[in-house]
Amino acid sequence: MKERIAANPMRRIEVDKVVINMSVGEGGEKLAKVEKLLERIASQKPIKRQAKRTMQPFGIKKGEAIACKVSLRRERANNFLNRCFKIQDKLLMSQFDTYGNFSFGIAEHTDFGIHYDPKVGIYGMDVSVSLKRPGYRIKERRIQQKKVPGKQRINKEEGIAFLEKKYGVEVVEE
Repeated sequence: MKERIAANPMRRIEVDKVVINMSVGEGGEKLAKVEKLLERIASQKPIKRQAKRTMQPFGIKKGEAIACKVSLRRERANNFLNRCFKIQDKLLMSQFDTYGNFSFGIAEHTDFGIHYDPKVGIYGMDVSVSLKRPGYRIKERRIQQKKVPGKQRINKEEGIAFLEKKYGVEVVEE
């Protein structure tokens, strides 16, 4: 029975997208440096993210650009994940949600082989990975939009198994 399920092309799991976020907490020159770094790492132009609310103690105003992000899909996403999992080959169970998606952080951008520049500094990044199966389009299309059935959704265990098989990542308990 499991062989038939594994042979079904609609049951295969794939990476939908990878979102890389680098937050600085302020705009200006620091944000411009982080944008250039993110563009070098991801090979794609990042977009700026604005603050959702004003925070007086940190000097952040609503609508001010304080971070940048990149969304990678298809081959770029797989290449980036391969590079990430060479740096960090262990994930925790708590980094997965109930639908098999996961997030992790990378402490330093220098881990990607970029030389340290004192003018730029060291910045970390957050990486969020979304998984899907073929047929997930039914929840996003405009005409005849429907919910994804429960048997077509990915659960936490399937997401972990996919990650261990495809990328060789070890998932450990806290």
